[in-house]
Amino acid sequence: MRLRPWVKVTLFFIIMILLIKYIPGVYDYLKDLTIVKDVTNKVIEITSDNHKEELEKEYQACLSEPFNENELTEELNNTINSLDKYILNNYRMSVKYEDLKTGFTYYYKPDESFYAASTIKLLDGLYLYQKASLNEINLDETITYNASNQMGASKGMKNHRVGEEIPIRTLVKYAIIYSDNTAHDMLIKYIGFNNLKNFGNSLGATTTLVGGDNFGNISATDAIIYLKNTYQFIEENDALGLELKSYLLEAEENALKYDGLNLPVAHKYGEYESYFHDIGIVYDENPYVIAILTTHGNDNYFSVVNDISKKIKDLHDQFKQYRQAKCQSIKNR
Repeated sequence: MRLRPWVKVTLFFIIMILLIKYIPGVYDYLKDLTIVKDVTNKVIEITSDNHKEELEKEYQACLSEPFNENELTEELNNTINSLDKYILNNYRMSVKYEDLKTGFTYYYKPDESFYAASTIKLLDGLYLYQKASLNEINLDETITYNASNQMGASKGMKNHRVGEEIPIRTLVKYAIIYSDNTAHDMLIKYIGFNNLKNFGNSLGATTTLVGGDNFGNISATDAIIYLKNTYQFIEENDALGLELKSYLLEAEENALKYDGLNLPVAHKYGEYESYFHDIGIVYDENPYVIAILTTHGNDNYFSVVNDISKKIKDLHDQFKQYRQAKCQSIKNR
């Protein structure tokens, strides 16, 4: 059986004490030497530090343990039931949230299908940046801007002329930050409709590009799949991950970020007629992903999404505090 370092040091300390106390002459020989005091203090210090380090590792492991249904306390169940009723009585939407550290999840009608609108542009970026990370494409490769690509709501591409060669990374930047429709049209034609659809399906999504146009449908479940894969890509790829993350952090129309939420939120919104959605990664101490899909596009959609985003953050914090309290006993040993 392997002993932990602090146990080994403790045993050494005990042996030293027994040696000094019970073997004739040892104590008399060492009593005038400062080494006795120094060694004793050092052993105590090392033992204490190793013990604290071991407890901290156990504590952090406890905080990160996968969520278990047995952790749904009465208080958490009450919050979840209240949120269900609140959404039912006030809004037309689907919601899904997941704590990326523990897997704690909340959802409301997560598999209902909505017109995806510009949320599909997140998948454009993820597909192309994954391909670049595998050296299958070069993001500095250019695509010709044709008249057939021109679409409305093209804030980035309005500064370019038909016939120009535009780098792929610039088009991804426009598609995500400005939700540029012309950039999306150029990207999806470069990627290939079926290639992007198959990519979404390979991740586990079921509504990618369903519907016949270049935007397709989305569910909250599929949105969370896109987001979790995006988060993983960002974490595992230094330069390319940081570049894609920077676009999502800078992306316009961030309705997930309400007043008082002082955390980075990497997101992509989608808006078309009655539809308004926002899906993103909230970089909390425990990062989480959240998808809010609505038919409040003709209402005060920003305040609607803000409202639910805040309530999800409150639930997230409630579970985090429960888990911290549960694991605190480790630190008290």
